[in-house]
Amino acid sequence: MQSQTIVMDESGDIDIRTVDVPDIGTDELLVHVELTGICGSDVHMREGGLDLDFPVVPGHELAGIVEEVGENVTTDSAGNRIEPGDGITVVPGVNVVDDWYTNHVPAHPLACTERKVYGFRDIEDEPHIHGGMSEYFIIEKDAHFFRLPDDLDVELGALVEPLAVATHALDLSYQPGIPWIREGFGIGQSVVVQGAGPIGMLTSAAANHAGAGQVISVDLVDERLDLATRFGATHTVNVGDYEDETFIDAIDEMTPSGDGPDVVIEAVGHPTAFEQAIDISRKAGTVVEVGHYASNGEAEIDPSQLIHKELSIRGSLAYPPSQFETAISLLNQTSENLPFRELFNHRVSLDEAESAYEAQAAGEAYRATVHPNR
Repeated sequence: MQSQTIVMDESGDIDIRTVDVPDIGTDELLVHVELTGICGSDVHMREGGLDLDFPVVPGHELAGIVEEVGENVTTDSAGNRIEPGDGITVVPGVNVVDDWYTNHVPAHPLACTERKVYGFRDIEDEPHIHGGMSEYFIIEKDAHFFRLPDDLDVELGALVEPLAVATHALDLSYQPGIPWIREGFGIGQSVVVQGAGPIGMLTSAAANHAGAGQVISVDLVDERLDLATRFGATHTVNVGDYEDETFIDAIDEMTPSGDGPDVVIEAVGHPTAFEQAIDISRKAGTVVEVGHYASNGEAEIDPSQLIHKELSIRGSLAYPPSQFETAISLLNQTSENLPFRELFNHRVSLDEAESAYEAQAAGEAYRATVHPNR
């Protein structure tokens, strides 16, 4: 068996290669890929913003159908029985060493000093088909993977990964056991989400579903803000409607305190947005930075502002593997009510993948998707 597979070199050029599909091991699975999303980190990869061993098989937001199951594999990572024909998605990151962080900081698995990540690996690394932009994909031993519910459209499985990013960012705004004294996120509290891209919209959905009393979506594009309201934003602010940073005053007036929201989640990925997040938050508020997976420049922050406002600031890098269970549950509960499918507004085959990257980079697509078997 062979697989048509996209390969990206260091310059960002895209080629399609025919790759032999090896026999799977006893602890592996073979997946027939239905679709793979292109996110900001994929765009950074193509533009040279990530230090990787090229040429790479890209694609880490994938969903597909189980084709073959190794004889030692009986369940997914949540204990659900797995067999050929099941819809499936996979956590891209796999820790490959048992280091100090693994043993002493278990709440932060991504701190592990040696990891391999699907969609970011050299094609020469066996088993070669380890990115989602391939007709077939092999889930290797020790990877976390999750069966999709029978009544959930398999295509929506490609949103599990970005929804895990969004829900983890919201989770990091919680302060254990004390939301009733307005420390961090709690039911009925106010949340500002900067950015109405896919992560921002999914974060708005998560906050609304978790019981936020107010979700304010902030962006520069009315069309995106309109869609954000359908994902659960209760208020919107178009920054372009205001001079300088007077939009922050408008946000203040919307919030119960009159002084800003309880939680700010920065999902724009521009340094200025992080600077603004510090200003947007009320005193003793919580700011979660999730937008900067790759460097996009430096922000100017006055450290005394953090002290005098007594801010809690959290950096959110991806998610722990168990976050996929949260994302799948939220998708399954809300898929009939929220416009998830409208995020897939640029669909292409392998042959047209370059146009998908360009559309995502230009902001013309919410989530461009590559369908390898189309």
